[in-house]
Amino acid sequence: MSNKHEANVRKGSLVNFQIGLIASLLFTYVMFEVYTSEPIKKMADKPVVIEDEHFVWDGVFEVYQEPEQKVVAQKQPEPIPDPTDFEVVDNDVTLDDPTDEYESTEPTEVSVPFNPDAISSEEEEEIPENVPFSVVEDVPIFPGCEKLKTNKERAACFSEKISRIISRKFDTSIGGNYGLSGVQRIYTLFDVAADGTIQNIQVRAPHPKLKKEAERVIRLFPTMTPGKQRKTPVTVKYQLPIVFKVQD
Repeated sequence: MSNKHEANVRKGSLVNFQIGLIASLLFTYVMFEVYTSEPIKKMADKPVVIEDEHFVWDGVFEVYQEPEQKVVAQKQPEPIPDPTDFEVVDNDVTLDDPTDEYESTEPTEVSVPFNPDAISSEEEEEIPENVPFSVVEDVPIFPGCEKLKTNKERAACFSEKISRIISRKFDTSIGGNYGLSGVQRIYTLFDVAADGTIQNIQVRAPHPKLKKEAERVIRLFPTMTPGKQRKTPVTVKYQLPIVFKVQD
């Protein structure tokens, strides 16, 4: 019984193998038929004619000629004279008027007496009346800064002394009393006059009371050694910003 079953299985496997082989061959044939390109038809050789209705040749043609080259005129250098080509003059020949040909005149000297006042001196540079603090040659000297030698050191001492007076004397409580809050900025400008006094105070503040307080404190500055330009005392302008914060 088992032998018969095995024979049927083998027979069925062979049949399935044959069916698969046939199907594969059929599929291959169909694919060849689908992807095979059509044969290329050979076209007869014919002349290509380009028609142009806008151009009509009248049968006349011109022979090509090379363009003429322009001749650039060159300046001929002057010939160098031959040093051996000279006129020989006999020693016995005299000139008609040798004084006219060889006469030389010396320049006439005119003596003028020396006048020192006639020497023109260069115009002295005009010294401005008002000079900014940042460009003046010698800055004003605040009392207590006299021992410093350089202009840079004196300027730094000047600013430090003024800042101390502002921080000690300025009443910052004014801002809170008049309803101001936050950072307050006051811009001031004043002159250190040629006599060392503080003059021409200008203040811009967010409140009239702050302006008045800034003017009061600036007037507390002492008399200083005036600034100098070309060794001459001049008025020096100084900008002083005052910034403080109103405490809530």
